[in-house]
Amino acid sequence: MDFLCDSRYLVLPTNRHAKTKRLEFYHNDKLIYDLDIKLDYKLPEQLFYLDVSRFMGMNLALKSAPCIDIEVQKAENLPEDHLKYPGKYKPLFHFTSNSGWINDPNGLYFYDGQYHLFYQYNPVGVQWGNMHWGHAVSNDLIHWLEKGIALYPDELGTMFSGSAIVDKDNVTALKEGQHDPILLYYTAAGGTSLLSKDKSFTQCLAFSVDGGNSFKKYHKNPLIPNIDEGNRDPKIIYHAESGNYVMALYMIGNDFAFFSSKDLLNWELKQRISLGDDWECPDFYPLPVDDDVNCVKWVLTGASDRYIVGSFDGYEFIPETSVKKLQYSTKSYASQSWSNICKNDGRRIRIAWNRFEIPDMHFNNSMTFPCEMSLKNYSGEVFLCANPVHEIEKIYRNLYRELDLKIQASCEYTYNLNGMAYDIKLVFSNDCSSSVCISAFGLDIHCDFIKNEILCAGDTAPMISVEGITDLRMLIDVNATEIFINGGKAFMCIGHLQDYNLNKFSIKATGNDIEMRSLEIAELNGIY
Repeated sequence: MDFLCDSRYLVLPTNRHAKTKRLEFYHNDKLIYDLDIKLDYKLPEQLFYLDVSRFMGMNLALKSAPCIDIEVQKAENLPEDHLKYPGKYKPLFHFTSNSGWINDPNGLYFYDGQYHLFYQYNPVGVQWGNMHWGHAVSNDLIHWLEKGIALYPDELGTMFSGSAIVDKDNVTALKEGQHDPILLYYTAAGGTSLLSKDKSFTQCLAFSVDGGNSFKKYHKNPLIPNIDEGNRDPKIIYHAESGNYVMALYMIGNDFAFFSSKDLLNWELKQRISLGDDWECPDFYPLPVDDDVNCVKWVLTGASDRYIVGSFDGYEFIPETSVKKLQYSTKSYASQSWSNICKNDGRRIRIAWNRFEIPDMHFNNSMTFPCEMSLKNYSGEVFLCANPVHEIEKIYRNLYRELDLKIQASCEYTYNLNGMAYDIKLVFSNDCSSSVCISAFGLDIHCDFIKNEILCAGDTAPMISVEGITDLRMLIDVNATEIFINGGKAFMCIGHLQDYNLNKFSIKATGNDIEMRSLEIAELNGIY
């Protein structure tokens, strides 16, 4: 099928039950783009709007494998219902895309008053594949505006995960105007598309000279050739004391590596290190211990939130703790932190992929809520902690508080939940010697104060009291409940479609009476 590309979007009808076809785009008989897609022109279930504006004015040929009759459907604009975030399972205050599949957060940076969020993105399906980089921006980490596709697959591979840094000193000499160059480091996943057949995984660069509105690939890609099978997910950070730029990179198995550079273009391997039983998506950053700027340590994390705390001189990372766990569930994955946060803010803020699949929608998966990271010393040990950013209070409404609450054994405390999204905080006294079942919208959270653990949806997390109290925080949204335990020392992301028929919050004590210092329930406004 030949056609002139004279509209921004190509409309592609799909059906999740159809056989996957490979849709191939040719220009002058040369393959320039290919996608795996469940095309279905006869019994379409969903329409996807693929941005093909970069091919504007070109005469293209479309082919499919296996071969079917292709019907070219065009659109200049997205339909109104596509822009209104429809869907009964749409999260109310967590980011997800208008349509398509999303996974790992990528390329996080703050620039010119905006937080930029990129993410692994399949624009033509609700299943993993065809990895592009989607792009969204926010002024407050709460409300997000999608900007479209930032990076498309090319002959080196599809666009796997990576990170971003703002080149404020123009060490790359890429600056062209008033804006600092914004650098996106990503893995070109060779061999994951027809266009990149027989290529390997390499580390590449794209950059923006217009403040992040558009990006172009670096002409000397790849920056780092393939070293180990599947090496991927470059994380870039600047080490001021040594004047080095540092790349943390996943290698193979449970191994990660550190590379060093002075110009952000030429990289030298410095160190390899194992991260227990974790792999993929490294993050690497400094934090003060207990807010003491004279005691700064570095944290290396993997995709499943195993982490090591240690010292770093710009060349070598020296672990000072064993491998520890931050999150004790299976849905939060591939967390990354923002770079270039303003000095007068100073927070280390991160976000992760909530890989709970959202059923029967034209979008799939979401992000966790952004958290501020910190290092805290508990009983002589240093732990990484995560807590929701304070900006969540912007969407509070109907705030309810109760102090010194006593729940008698075998009795139940209840509070009616008339909304759909909540931020709930509980503080228990340390003299609890019983168990408590907390329930909201059909999700049960069992707190065992004898075994010092929490059980929820098959996952178990430690719940050891700190300075005489045990505190829990729950962020409840349509498709998930996030649980922060004892100042965020342990974290759980529970994928769960809330049952809004069971619209009450309850606490039931078993064994002995329960003393609670405080209970706070804040209903949350939706962001869409």
